[in-house]
Amino acid sequence: MFDFLNPAVTSGVNLFVNIVVCLAAFGAAVSLIDFKSTAAKKDDQE
Repeated sequence: MFDFLNPAVTSGVNLFVNIVVCLAAFGAAVSLIDFKSTAAKKDDQE
């Protein structure tokens, strides 16, 4: 009855996906910080 609650992926795959998502979020945050600092430097030059 509750077979749909049993995930098809194992815990190792779940851990791998969580690590990839965290790394992607970290990369997006670093990119956003870099974009803001670059935009601020460009505003100072003009």
